[in-house]
Amino acid sequence: MAGLILVAEDDPDLRRLYVESLRRAGYQVAEASDGAEAVTQIRSCRPDLLLLDVWMPVLNGLEVLEQLSNTAEAVGLKVILLSHQGDADTRLEGFAFGAVDYWTKDLSLDELTARIEQTLGPSPGAAHFPSDD
Repeated sequence: MAGLILVAEDDPDLRRLYVESLRRAGYQVAEASDGAEAVTQIRSCRPDLLLLDVWMPVLNGLEVLEQLSNTAEAVGLKVILLSHQGDADTRLEGFAFGAVDYWTKDLSLDELTARIEQTLGPSPGAAHFPSDD
């Protein structure tokens, strides 16, 4: 069963699109508008998945990962970094801090939802079809 997703994105329009799309897909979603708020939310609501913008104010995404490394809050937390840029150095740094994936923000909302489902499993509200086996 899918759990809670925290969307940490400083662009309010993009954050709203992600949150609305994931909620429509049946996921529970919390929001953070900067890196410090993301750390606070992670500690209070213990999400199962963090969609983390790399370039945010207060703390950037990599600084968030650095603060969470080796903490109880990070155990079992799947982190996916989001950025407009796909540079290898930032991706590698994110992976070194424990991110499970790195997506560029040019993906469609349908692709975002599909990738989330692949990472977390179907949302509790998603339609389930019997297999033909």
